[in-house]
Amino acid sequence: MSKPSTISIRVFLYVVLITLMGNVHGMMDLVLQPEIPYLDLEHMVVGGMMAFLTTILCFIIEANFRTFDEINSSRLGGYVWFMAIVWSVIVFASLGWDIVRERQASMEIALQEARAIYEKDLTYYRWATGHEGVFVPITERTRPNRYLRHIPEYMVETVSGLKLTLVNPEYMIRQVYEMQTTKFGILGHITSLDPIRSENAADPWEQKALEDFEEGVTEVSSVEDIKGEPYLRLMRPMITETGCLKCHALQGYEEGDIRGGISVSVPITHLYALSRKDILVFSFGHVCLWILGLLGLFLGANRVGSSIREREEAEARLRAIIDHMFDGLVILDDNAVIDSVNIAAAGMFGCKQEDLIGKGVEVLSEGLVGGGRPDDAGQSGGRIVIGGPREIRGKRSDGSRFPLEVSVSKMQFGTKDFYIVMVRDISDEKIRKSEALQAGKLAAIGELAAGVAHEINNPINGVINYAQVMKDDCDGSGNQEHSELLGRLIKEGERVAGIVRNLLSFARQRDEDVDEVLLKGIIADSISLVIHQLTKEGIRLAVDVPDDLPTLRGNPQQLLQVFLNLLSNARYALNERYHKPDGGKRVEIKSRLVDLGTGDMIRTTITDYGCGIPPEVIDRIFESLFSTKPSGQGTGLGLSISRDLIRDHHGYLHVESVVNDHTTVTVDLPVGKMSVKSEEAEENQS
Repeated sequence: MSKPSTISIRVFLYVVLITLMGNVHGMMDLVLQPEIPYLDLEHMVVGGMMAFLTTILCFIIEANFRTFDEINSSRLGGYVWFMAIVWSVIVFASLGWDIVRERQASMEIALQEARAIYEKDLTYYRWATGHEGVFVPITERTRPNRYLRHIPEYMVETVSGLKLTLVNPEYMIRQVYEMQTTKFGILGHITSLDPIRSENAADPWEQKALEDFEEGVTEVSSVEDIKGEPYLRLMRPMITETGCLKCHALQGYEEGDIRGGISVSVPITHLYALSRKDILVFSFGHVCLWILGLLGLFLGANRVGSSIREREEAEARLRAIIDHMFDGLVILDDNAVIDSVNIAAAGMFGCKQEDLIGKGVEVLSEGLVGGGRPDDAGQSGGRIVIGGPREIRGKRSDGSRFPLEVSVSKMQFGTKDFYIVMVRDISDEKIRKSEALQAGKLAAIGELAAGVAHEINNPINGVINYAQVMKDDCDGSGNQEHSELLGRLIKEGERVAGIVRNLLSFARQRDEDVDEVLLKGIIADSISLVIHQLTKEGIRLAVDVPDDLPTLRGNPQQLLQVFLNLLSNARYALNERYHKPDGGKRVEIKSRLVDLGTGDMIRTTITDYGCGIPPEVIDRIFESLFSTKPSGQGTGLGLSISRDLIRDHHGYLHVESVVNDHTTVTVDLPVGKMSVKSEEAEENQS
């Protein structure tokens, strides 16, 4: 299973777990207390806290899977502060919820107390109403009620002469409220919008409640200040009953009418005091929980941050080591996609590191995939080839190819396979091998040339000597025709002897030989070795080298090799353009003294009027192993070696060409200077 699908499954399970834990409290109340709404605020607060704690647990579990691979130390602080803010919001939301619930509980207690008082008073009222009032002795506290004068027996006298007065229910309740207020601080009041007694008139709060009763409200309650103290005020309507009509029928009331209300005011100062104690206790608990949670978060984050920083430092050290390797290192995943690449490898392929990551290995080479020894899974076709070292062709970003040596090994990191590919550009190594092979060939040719020259030298001298004797005889006998033929024979023999001497000179010279040389002589020796081929192929040669050029200090053999190579390239270009003898098959060699600002230099130009060099390849002609000649006709090393040899002589070699027109090679050599390499060789010899 791939990594993305595994992460998706884990995330899905985390969401399911967090959702379940966030709703477990509400689901339990659905069974145990079905009267509580599922979306009750308490369910939401408790569920939010459970969901948050579950989220932290899931975060810790995921950390064990990922080992914080996707979180670095700089981003960890943001995660921690986000979680700290969420934790603070949940804790203080819970604290606020508990404070509100505590306040509500206090109000509920006061409300229940007020309701109990109301029910008690209403019971007394109904008892008195059922008896149409009661007669009590007349005292200073209980005087005859003038509002009951319409009742004939509102005052009576007992047999013993004790005077009694009728106390209706309202009068009785009012006296009871006065007694309660004095002793317990509880206030009560019977009032209406149309009271008989002015003292029973409603205050503004009661008036608003009475108006609400007219609209159908059955109970009104709120917290109000009375004489600077908080009270819970409760008021319920008074329904006209049969016993009430004795006193209130004159006001037009009928049975069932709302003729007022009973108001009860309960002091809640003591409840607030008890509530503050409870609030203080669970506020302290919440603050402790909040501090412990933050300590856990920040201490855990500090530990995790230390682990991440240690990992990042280890990765940085490893990355520094890898990036400073001379050989290239490429890490591939099991799908042959580049996971990592060091600086050496990126530079080797002419790319930036970030441009290669995430791309298929085919952008570097097609030889890493398919064929070869199977990998550990027993697969080979279309798979990464394990083993090495072996040589393949690498691809640079500009499309050029180069020889590449690779070694591939396989490793497992966690549940994923990776391939470690060591790459090394062996272009220079192949050049050195080719140069060594070429040097060996030249050495063999030199030895062969020396042997052949020795074998030819003696017979040709004999031929020249015998021809000279015969010519002398012909001159003495006057045979001019034979004498002229023998003269030509002697001349050709001497030319052959000159070629043999040049071959012997070329074979005997060594790379470390440094001497005062005349450029004219070097050019003449070069021409003498190829003039036969040039003449045979119909190539005309024009040489303009002044005799008064100053001498150079250098290696004659190396300079001879340079000019031989340039003449060989000119000859090839002319034969490519002209396949038959033609007047345009010509080579021009010119030398002159120039001043380039760094001292006198001898500039030599070799111009051929052959096929020329295309613009798209002229910038690559000095690359080792690059050749425009068909396979088998060139090694691609001639111009590269020639440029290096001229550079060793502190000179410059430059090529300018126009296709199907001409090619001019310019060689600038300093007067009186020799190469550093030659000087070192000379010092070592001494």
